Parts: sequence; structure tokens; C-alpha cells
Amino acid sequence: MTCPVCGTVAVPGARYCHHCGSRLPTVAAAPATERRVVTILFGDLSDFTAWSEDLDPERVSSVTDRVLAAFAGAVTTFGGHVDKLTGDGIMAVFGAPVAHEDDPDRAVRAALAMQRAVRRVLDAEQGGGVPLGLRVGLNTGQVVAGVQANLEYTVIGDAVNTAARLADAAQVGTVYAGSTTYHATRQRAAWRRLPPLRLKGKREPVETYELLGLRDAPGTRSGLGDEAPFIGREPEAGRFDGRLNEVIDRGQPRTLVMTAEAGVGKSRFAAEAGRRAAEHGARVLSVRCEAYGERRRLAPLADLVRQAAGLSREDGSPRGASRSTAQSRLYRLAAKQPGDAPRLPIDLLLALLGHGDLPNRMERPAGTGGDAGEAVPAAVADLLNVLAAESPLVLIVDDVHDATSESLAALGAMISRLTGPVLVLLLGRPELTRTAGLLSRIPDAELAPLPALRGEDASRLLRAYLSGGSLSVADEGRLLATAQGNPFYLAELVTLLMERGRLVDDGEPGEDGRVGWSLAAGSLGGRLLSRDLAAVLAARIDALSPTARTVLRDAAVVGDTVPVSSLSPLSPELSDADQDKAMDDLVARNMLRRTGRDEFTFTTPLMREAAYAGIGKADLADRHARLARWAAQRVHSEGTYSPADGETLGDDSFVAEHAEKAVLLADEVGLRDDADARSVAPLGAAALSRMAGRALDDGEPGRTVELAGRAARVAGGTGGGSLPVADRLVRAQALLQLGRANDAREEAEQVAAGAISDVVRIDALLLAGDAYRTLGNREQARASWRAALQAAGSADLPQQRATTLCKLAMSDYLSGRFAEAEEQISDAYKVSQEAGDKRNQAWALQYLAWVTTSRGDFAGADGALGRAAKLFAELDDDTGRTWVRGTTAFGRMLAGRLTEADKLARAFLPFGERVGDTWAVGTLRSVAAFASAELGRLAEAERIAQRAYQDFELMGDDWGRGLALVARAMVARGAGAIDQAVELLTEAERFGEKTSHPLLLGMSRTIRGFCELDRSDPVAAERDARATLDLVEPYDVVDSARVGPMALLAEARRAQGDLPAALRLLDEIDADPDRPVLLLSRRQAGAIHATALLCAGRTAEAVDRARAALDSPAEDVRSGVLAHAALARCLAAAGDTDCARREAALAVDAAYATEQTADRSRVDALLGELPG
Repeated sequence: MTCPVCGTVAVPGARYCHHCGSRLPTVAAAPATERRVVTILFGDLSDFTAWSEDLDPERVSSVTDRVLAAFAGAVTTFGGHVDKLTGDGIMAVFGAPVAHEDDPDRAVRAALAMQRAVRRVLDAEQGGGVPLGLRVGLNTGQVVAGVQANLEYTVIGDAVNTAARLADAAQVGTVYAGSTTYHATRQRAAWRRLPPLRLKGKREPVETYELLGLRDAPGTRSGLGDEAPFIGREPEAGRFDGRLNEVIDRGQPRTLVMTAEAGVGKSRFAAEAGRRAAEHGARVLSVRCEAYGERRRLAPLADLVRQAAGLSREDGSPRGASRSTAQSRLYRLAAKQPGDAPRLPIDLLLALLGHGDLPNRMERPAGTGGDAGEAVPAAVADLLNVLAAESPLVLIVDDVHDATSESLAALGAMISRLTGPVLVLLLGRPELTRTAGLLSRIPDAELAPLPALRGEDASRLLRAYLSGGSLSVADEGRLLATAQGNPFYLAELVTLLMERGRLVDDGEPGEDGRVGWSLAAGSLGGRLLSRDLAAVLAARIDALSPTARTVLRDAAVVGDTVPVSSLSPLSPELSDADQDKAMDDLVARNMLRRTGRDEFTFTTPLMREAAYAGIGKADLADRHARLARWAAQRVHSEGTYSPADGETLGDDSFVAEHAEKAVLLADEVGLRDDADARSVAPLGAAALSRMAGRALDDGEPGRTVELAGRAARVAGGTGGGSLPVADRLVRAQALLQLGRANDAREEAEQVAAGAISDVVRIDALLLAGDAYRTLGNREQARASWRAALQAAGSADLPQQRATTLCKLAMSDYLSGRFAEAEEQISDAYKVSQEAGDKRNQAWALQYLAWVTTSRGDFAGADGALGRAAKLFAELDDDTGRTWVRGTTAFGRMLAGRLTEADKLARAFLPFGERVGDTWAVGTLRSVAAFASAELGRLAEAERIAQRAYQDFELMGDDWGRGLALVARAMVARGAGAIDQAVELLTEAERFGEKTSHPLLLGMSRTIRGFCELDRSDPVAAERDARATLDLVEPYDVVDSARVGPMALLAEARRAQGDLPAALRLLDEIDADPDRPVLLLSRRQAGAIHATALLCAGRTAEAVDRARAALDSPAEDVRSGVLAHAALARCLAAAGDTDCARREAALAVDAAYATEQTADRSRVDALLGELPG
């Protein structure tokens, strides 16, 4: 509620205005407790008790009445609130119940005014021989404001106590202040730093400053905003220039009223307008309306007279030069009047300047004529008309919204009497035009808003604040969106982020010559209000009607996005009509923006932060609890987690957010255990647990752990122990995926030990087994899984039984027990099929593909994976489908389909990393590394293979370490480092022997055998070939798995001179040319066969076989080099030298086309040997 007489916002609960004393139409409503940043003033008369003890009580009463009236007058003059008056002192508050942008400044000025007033009162009052004086303490800080015990409005907090102690410590006649007050006012007041004071009740010394006085040339707020150039405003500047030209051309006055919110740049535009007017040859008088002060009455008119007469503000006051100086200047102007013009009322103008008393309520002085209420404005208008007769005149009046109602009426009356080429520019906040009748005296005034900076203008301003530097497009967009085109907001944000080290320059200029700046991630998601920015926004909020302020704060509690329906549980007493009217007002004031039919957002997160900060914590806790309960009830009643009516509440996340905040705030303020705010804890914990489960399903283990931890804290604990067992297993699964296997094992075993439900116990045992496997303890893993299998069988739980069988089967596979693995997979498939469990059917088929692939049965593997993929698709199981692609990648690698293997493996890796499956990630990295090496990308392959080895090293997984070493050996072989390749393969063989895995042993021995041939050791090569063939015999492998070691054995026998044996082996390989092969490509096998035929003197057959080899599909680099070289030799032997050279050249090209170097010297020598 505002006072109908002076417009001051009333103190809650008051019947009379605390500023002018007028009776209020109704008692002002008392709001809930608020949190506010205020400046507290304590004033205390020194030695008052000693002074008054020998005096008559009536004299004491008379003096104290005058002193206290002086105290109160100084406080109200500067917009403060008298909180308490004691016998010899005062407590006043600046910033509550109404905030202003400059409350610390007001408190400082009030303190000085109190010192002056008290000195005047006490000059003649000395009693008991003890001198009196005033001690003042100021302190700025956060307080709780509200009506206490239903008695009176007051503020409470440590900042209040500190201000009182500072007053106690101050010397007589001085003003002491804390550091926050000093920093807020140091641009406009002079201070002296004192040694830190030890104040009663304070644990640490308090930084203290003594006020010396106001600065002669007060500065503005410190910051970047004062340093930036004038940017943009071309339309508004053009409008001003156009109106000025019209005034000059027509010789008639015009009034232009421009409005803008705080910080948009009114004062900067006023200065620019003055500069432009001066360039046009106009005389410029620029004044501003004071928001407070002892000389506020008609101040803008008095300042216009001073400037017109060439007087400073002090010249025209009793404290400045003599009356005669002002009088002579005014008479000099009066002499310029035309002879027929009314004479200027010099005495009235002198009274306006402070040399005399103004008429009460502007009564008409004798002989002035005209309406009694317009004598002073008429006199000022006559004076200005004199100036306008000499040259065009521009009057700039800034901050018109701060003018008193009397000043506004006088300005209107003055403007209506202007004649000649006069352009009046009035600037103020939007409320200037919202007040009914405010501009009724100047009906021809042109209204024009001064908009926020947009687009390139805002970007240019940001670059100016960054000293010409620039941010990335994305960071610049986020920062400008937060500032909403308000230059002051932007300057404060940039300064704050720089001070926090979140906005830093990169040092070196870029290609465009600008220094790059970086904005740290998440910098705009936390607290962004500087002291000055918070004060500006608090003042805007306090200027709202009580209903609009309530709705704004309710919206701040809801969030950045505000569905209208979410406001109803916060202020149920508001009618829909009142709420709609308030929302419209907030949109008009650019605090909210409509984003849908029934949805709003804050125009900037800064406004939301300011509105939220003004609510008391206990009240906040209650509001958040109401929102959580309302959202949970609505979701329950609708039977869905989907928002209704197009709203975007976020379902569980909405409930969780508000329940969490309610509990946290209840803890902060120490609410009782049975407080209503705490009753939503179960709702919040349940919502967070559901979110954790969904995050795990989406492959986000980190978020799962975070959500589970939040659920536990909301439920009343600090760890997982306060969660239901099912939610603890979700958390344990996520911990395992994050690589925290020990934590996962411990959690799972605890759940298994205390589980009542068979399903929960089995799931816990399965998870414990997974953790043991990750830790490299396979025996303990199998023990946990066997216990789970036994429990599943006893409880007749087919789904859990199938899952356990699959895990045991994969353990058998990795231990080389293919038959046992296949049997358990078959059992799992049957059990899940009988139970109608499609998911476990799909997983069983997926595991079966590992076994069949390792046996060389690629067709069987593809069939199993195709069926698994179909089942996963029916279930819409993205995790299962992704795993199918990963298993397919492994099979494609073994089949020599390297490009596809590499692509599938890389597609799987982000998923595997996200879900934290270290074994799968390591395996698919090894696949990608092997494929990359065979395709000639050696550097990349080595990097990936080393990472794969590290993955398996962390797990202690011997099978994986061996596979990664095989991939690294392929890199070494491709680079011609044969000895290193042999060493790596020997180490891989050792891991294969530890796991008894035939595939790993077969791969390491076969590839090592070919390396032995490269270094001319056919005996060792034959040993590896025979060992491999003996190894695979018991495993029922298909013939394709024997091709590699058979080709190796053939080459070894040929190298030892046993050509017939070599040809028998190679003929057997070629007996079924369409059969797929494992590891070794058909092209390389054909090149080996052609070479053996050539050695046997069967040249024509050798040429045919070499040509057939080149036609065989293969992707590895080596097989292409060897096939072209073999054909070149065969053609040379057949006498076709030209074709031989062409094939040799192709072999050289292939050898040099990639990073592989091993075969370059041999093909170079071959080309050199051929004539031509």
C-alpha cells in the first residue's frame, strides 16, 4: 500500500504514513517474514544519564523531544524507517520495509544530518557540567524483517547487533561503519580506516571505518559501466535530433518524455542528448530530481534557476556565496527582458534558491498575479523564456520519477508556460507514466520508451567491457541473455564473473586481433547478484503492489519456468482475477515474459534470484513443501508423470526439487521434526529414487549415484543406508559402472545379507559377482553367481535363473570352457523361453554369438545376433541392441571385415563408457585397435590399444590384457618392429595360458608364427602352427578356424624345403574357396599358394592362383601388398615383364599408401630386380 498523499510505501500494520503522517485509507497488510539486505543506523546520545540526573524532568523531556524529533526527521528525510526511539537514542533501518537502490548512501546522509541537527539542538543545552554529543553506528547486512509477536515491524539479525556495538564504540560526534557499508558508499563518501575493533559479542575483530564527510564531487557506482562508450541508441538519438530541429525551425517548445528501467541508460542518454544539443548551438540546462534530502522541495526548479544564472549549487544557498551574488546574476538576466514583458519576480526566485522563505503551499505573493499554486513555476518559466529568446534552449530533467508530487506539479506548470525554441527532455522510470495524472499538465508531451540494447549493439557493449576482447558465440549469447540488454546488469555481471575468476582472458589475440575471453562452464547457473545489482532489483520489487509482489515471489519459488496453475497452492487466497492482473503488471514491467497460454518465464534469472532472496527461509521451506505436495498429488490423481495442459513441470524432478529445498531450508533454520516442511521428505526421496532408476536405464551412472545420494539425504541419512533395498541396488549398479567396484561389492553384499525378498537377494548376489569380476576375482564372482543360481532354483524364479546362467556361461567362455559355456547358454535360453522372458532369450543368443564366433562359425553367430536384435527391438531395449552391435564388431574383426568392425566398435564405445562397462569398453577398444592396425592406421591403433590394456589392467582381466597385446603386436608388425611384435605376442600367449582361452592362444601363436617367418625362423613358425592346430582340435571349431595355422604351417614347410607338404596343405585350404576364414584373409592365403606353386615350377597355375587371390575380398593392407608382389613374380617367371613391373609398382603403391612400413623394402627390391 502507498500513501495517497506522498506516495511512500506504508509500513506493514501502520495506520499512518511514516513519511508525511497522513492517515492511510486502510491498515497496511503485514507480509510474511522477509529476508532483506538493509543498512541499520544506531544513534546514541553520549553521557545522557549523567547530563540529566540533576535536571528537572520537564527540561529533560523538552530536550529529548527535540532531539528525537531531529533524529526521526533526518531518517524520514532520506527515506529510512524509524524502528525504535529510546530515551536517548534511535534505531533506524534503510531498506525495510521499502528498499531503494542506494540505501547505504541514504543512511550515511541521514547520519550526517542527525549530527548537524543534534549539534544545533544541544548547543545551548549543557547540564551537570557534562557535554553531550551523538555517536552513530552504521552496518549493512542481511536481516529478517517482519512483524514480531504481532506487535511491531522490526528487523533482526547479526547486522543489527553489530551496528549497535559500533555506535557504542564510536567517539562522540563521529559515525562508525562496518566494511560492507564502507564499500557500498566509498564512491560518494570519504572514510578513514580504523584499527579493527573488538566489539562485545563478536568473536573476531570487526573491520571499522570512520565517516569524514561527503565527497565534493560524488562518484557513481564503481564498475565497468562508467568506462564504456555510448553505444547504439541510433533511433532514440535520431528522435531527439529531429525534435530539436523542429523546435529550432518552428520556434515553439516541445516536450519529450523517455522512460526506462534502472540500468538501461537514461543518464547516459541524457549526457549524450546534452552533447548533441550543444553541437546544434543550443544552450543546455541539465538537472536531476533528488530521491531524498533536506532541500528536496522544488529542487529541480531551483537547480534550473541556478544553472540559468550561472551559479553553482552552493552559490545559491545560505552556506554559499552571499544573497547579493545570486541577486546580481538574476537582475542581469532580467535586464534582457523585452520592455513590455512582466518583470521577473526576483525575490521569489531568490527564495527558491534558499535566500528567504517560499510561500506556504506556493501561495501567490503580492503583485505576482496568476493562480496561487503556480507563482514559482511561472517565475522560473519566465526566466527560461528569457534565455530561449537569445538561443535555442534544451532542458534535461533526469530521474523525474524521484520528484515529489509538489515538484512534479511545479514542473508541469513551468513547462506549460514555456515559449520559444525550448526542447524539454524528461527522463524517468516507467512508473512515471503509470501514475494517473502525472503528466496531465503537458498533454502534448511525446512519450518514448528507451529500450534495452539488442543484437549487435549489446555485443559491442560487451566487447567494450572486455577491453575489445570477445567471447565465443555461445558464451556471449548466454551472458547477453542473462543481462537482457541492460548495460548496468551486463557491467555488474562481467565485473562479478571477473572477480570470481570465472571470466578470464586467454592472453593472446586471435586472427581478428581481438583477445579471446573464456567463460567457465556453469558460471551463469549460480548466484549472480552483486551488491549494487541486488539493491536495484530489490527497489524494483518493492515498487510493486502487494499482490504483484506476492505473485512475483511465488513465481520465484516455482522456478525459471512458471505454469500459472503452480501458483495456486502458494497463495490460495488470491482470486484468479487478482492473479491475472498481477501477472499482466509483471509482464508490463518486464519482470516476467509470457511463453504460452498459461506459462511464464522470468525475463532474466537475476530477477528471479532477487525475488527469491527476499523470502524468509522458514516461509520458503513451507512454500517449497506446498509445491512438492501439490505436484505429487496432481501426478497421482492423473495417474501419469506427464505434465497437464501443456505445462512443463518436470514431474518427479519438480517434486524432488521442491521437497529437497523444503528439507534443506528446514535444516538451516532448525525447524522442528514435526514441521510441515519436513513432511514432504518421503515424497522427495521416492521421486529421486525413481529418477535414479531412469538415469541408470539411460546409461547415466554418475547421475544415478548423485540422485541416489540426494534421495538418501532427503530421507534423513547421509549414505545409501537410508534407502530402500531396491534403490540401494540401483546405486550399487551405478557405482560398478563408474569403476567403484569395491563400493558396489560392499553395498551389494550388505543388501544380500539383510534381504528378506528372494528376488532382492538374488539381484544383490548377481551384482556382487559382477563387482568381483571387475576386481579380477573370478572365483569369488563365480561363487556369488552360483549362490544366486541356487537361490533362483529354490525360489522357482526363472528370470533370475536365466540371468545367472548367462553370467556363468560368459565366465566359462572367458576361461576357455566353450562347451560348458554353450551348455549353460542353452539352458538359459530354454528357461527364459518357457517363462516367456524375451529379454533373457535375447541375452542368451547374444552370449551364444561369442562362442560361435570364437569357433569360426560366423554364419551361426550372425544368425544368433539377428534373432537377439529382433527380440531387443520388440522390447525397445536400446542397451541390448547396442550390445548386439558390440558383439558383431568382435565377429567382424575375426572374419576380416575390418572397416565394419572398426565402425561398430567405435559406435559402441560412447555407450560403454557412459554405463561404465570396463570389460566391454576394453574389448571393443582392442577390436578398434586391431582393425585400425590392419587398415594401416598404426599411430591411432597404438593409442587405442594402450588404452584398452589400461582398462583391463584396472580390472586384472588376463583375457583382455592378452587381446590388447595382440592388437599392439599388429601395430609393431606393421611398423616392421618384428622383434617387438614377437615379445608382445609371447606375453599375450602367457595371458592366454593363464585363462586357457583357445581363441587368445590361437591368435597369439598364429600371428607370432608369421612374425617368425619374417625373421627367417621357419622352425619356430612350424612349432607355433602345430601348437595352434593341436589346441583347437578339442573345441569343435569349424574349418575356417584352421585356415590361419594351416597356411602358416605350409609356409614354414616350404621355407624348410618340404614343398609337397606345403602344397598339400594349401590345396586343402583352397578346396572350399567360399568358406570364411578366421584372422587370415583369403587373399593372403591365395598369395601364399601362388608362391608355392611358382616354387614347384607350375608357373601357369601360379599366375592363375595369384590373379584369383587379387580378386578375393580383403581389407587389410598386407594382403594387398603380398598378392600384387606374388603376381608380379609369377608374371616375371612367365616372361610377361611389362605386366610384372606394373604389378610390382602396384605392390609398391600399396606398401606406401598407409603407415605400414614392414613390406616396403621387399617390394622396392622386387621392382628393382625386374628389367625395364
